[in-house]
Amino acid sequence: MACSTNVSKGFALFWDIILALFGLVLIGLGVHIYKIEHFEVDGYVIIAVGAVVALTALFGALGAARESSAASKVFVVILIILVVLEVLVVAFLWVFQTSLLINLDKTFDDLWNDQPVPIKPGNQSQIASLERWLDCCGNVGPSDYILPPNSCYNGESDKLNLEGCRQKFLDVIADSWTTFNLVSLVLLGLEIICALLAYVLANSIVNRWRRSKYYQK
Repeated sequence: MACSTNVSKGFALFWDIILALFGLVLIGLGVHIYKIEHFEVDGYVIIAVGAVVALTALFGALGAARESSAASKVFVVILIILVVLEVLVVAFLWVFQTSLLINLDKTFDDLWNDQPVPIKPGNQSQIASLERWLDCCGNVGPSDYILPPNSCYNGESDKLNLEGCRQKFLDVIADSWTTFNLVSLVLLGLEIICALLAYVLANSIVNRWRRSKYYQK
């Protein structure tokens, strides 16, 4: 039984550490996204999720290392709560995916229409920020301007960007959506594995304690 507990402990520690590392990766990803203009809030959210995951995993690893059945059971409860919340969020985004994309398309229209007219070479609107970030120009291309502003030119080569910003913006959102789905699936998988192993470890610790009391008699 001691051997069984040690094996369960080893597996639990291994996967808890993997989950903690994944949380740190999320924090790093959030910091990177935070530095991108217009995505500061998204960066904050990802950093917060990563911090919660990393701290939860460290708590689970500590409980496993100390062979505490109580800590392992608390860890399981926390993971179940996280899994339920994450499933609800992912389900919500899947159900309203079309509506969200339509709203993003309308948001681009609002940004485009809110530009000060006439558009000057040193345009500092939010569309200009998108043009510099995505290396694009105008709504569908440079033809949207009488004279393309400075933001339409590539910062390194100084060449005019020929692609329109609307499609590039929607493509970035679509790519981010795919990445979000993959990250969510990996995170859910890791949390479920850690929860199962922590549950097995907690039961193993309790059974070992019961047997030790029985054989003392």
